[in-house]
Amino acid sequence: MPALRGSLTLTRLFVEGTPPRDLEKKSLKQIRLRALQPLEPDEEIVERAGWCVLGEPYDLDLTAEKVFAGDLVLLGLRSDRWSIPGSLIQGKLREAEQAARARQRGRQLSRKEKAELRDHVIRTLRRKLVPSTRAVDLVWSRESGIVRFFSQSPRTVAIAMELFQRTFELPLVPESPYTLAARLGLTSMEDPAWAALQAAELTPAAEGKT
Repeated sequence: MPALRGSLTLTRLFVEGTPPRDLEKKSLKQIRLRALQPLEPDEEIVERAGWCVLGEPYDLDLTAEKVFAGDLVLLGLRSDRWSIPGSLIQGKLREAEQAARARQRGRQLSRKEKAELRDHVIRTLRRKLVPSTRAVDLVWSRESGIVRFFSQSPRTVAIAMELFQRTFELPLVPESPYTLAARLGLTSMEDPAWAALQAAELTPAAEGKT
């Protein structure tokens, strides 16, 4: 989901800690080190995520001019994944097994030989296809300490939080009533009341339960 256009579906996160004054100088190298490394057909890994230029998933040249704008840090989280239909793999695998048995005059293939054939088929298909690519924009306001990540997928948010912490050495905390209250600050009278709050069940209890 883009930050520059389209509907706004986002997750707000808070940065814990204070970024260094020379963040641009210190972090640019780490950002570039964690840019998305495109998948290769012969790799065993199926999926990989990394930074890209905001709004430009295929631009991996992360320069200071593209990343920093005033107090904002602008990044895209790109995820590449091999996504080959199972029916295509099975069809090509049957062809490969038939050809292998014909070469061996009908001898049945061992489990190891079948596994090796499957790996060969998958790698061959990968060379003819491209991984599926998805990118989500991330905007960090250093002044407010708020990160806006334009996705609400728990898995994608978790990947972004981990990559952000490894890049900037600053943890992210998802927005919640508790974190928001902590950031805004509570008075001495509000603190005890807040501490005494308990979670409430907002859905009807199942029949037979209290």
